[in-house]
Amino acid sequence: MSDPLFTLAIPTYNNEKTIEKAISSCLDQKTDASYEILIVNNASSDNTGNIIEQYKENKKIRIVTNDETVTLFENHNVCLENAFGKYLIYCHSDDALEDHAITTFAKKLEQRSYPKKYVLWGHSMFRDYSKQYVKKAGFSINEMLTGEYAPLAFMYGGLTPSGTCFSRESFLEMGGYLKTTHKVAPSDMTSMIYLAMYGFRFEMTDEMVFKREDASNAIALGLDSYLEEIDDAYKHFIDQVDTESISELITLSSKQKNKPFYFYYAIAQASEFKPKIKRIIVRNLIKYPWRLNNPLFQKILKRVF
Repeated sequence: MSDPLFTLAIPTYNNEKTIEKAISSCLDQKTDASYEILIVNNASSDNTGNIIEQYKENKKIRIVTNDETVTLFENHNVCLENAFGKYLIYCHSDDALEDHAITTFAKKLEQRSYPKKYVLWGHSMFRDYSKQYVKKAGFSINEMLTGEYAPLAFMYGGLTPSGTCFSRESFLEMGGYLKTTHKVAPSDMTSMIYLAMYGFRFEMTDEMVFKREDASNAIALGLDSYLEEIDDAYKHFIDQVDTESISELITLSSKQKNKPFYFYYAIAQASEFKPKIKRIIVRNLIKYPWRLNNPLFQKILKRVF
């Protein structure tokens, strides 16, 4: 299909137990909007490839297979580069879209006059992003977020690609997800901050659009493992963004009632930002001395002193 409105992109790696559910959820969309399904197999070593091959005669589906396994977000960029749709919606192969997902996004896009430089998402069953977006960052659902405060929304955690709609050409022009070295480093966090810094607009709709109950990465990581991952993501972010702009982000974040401590930890890996973060942390500690008992806070203190 040439020039569909949407591409539903399914990046997959060793998901033989859940891939069919993800594909079915994309095929079963109740919509009049034009869409294709793009499956990108990240050189899976299990039976995922054979399962995908069963769909090769379906005219709505295209299949791309990587020659070798790449990092998680490199594979998301392969989806981005091979998609035909004006807008791209990811559906991880261990997730499932609600059957009204395309209709929900299409209505909002029409309302917004089919914008460029735009990211749209909705609620999910399990690990819903509204906890970070509304409760921690302080933003509102069904309101456009843009401008200097937009990066704040993603300092509290990554915006999962699954169930999220991107204006494809705009995202591609920005280079897609930022590079990482660690295979599962959260580029969904740093990349959204990066897009926000360059004028992208963001919006969360109040509709449920996907389920995450089978997500293979839904198991909570230990603190040390997670900090290694965000260090890797922010290392590449620091390499990509100029020092003054990052310093401005730190200043902006300091005005938040709920401080983004993971952001502070990761940014403080660069020595030039340690003094500024140190001042924020000390002031916060004076106001809330009980934070000394928090393992993350202890690690930030150790890093900045």
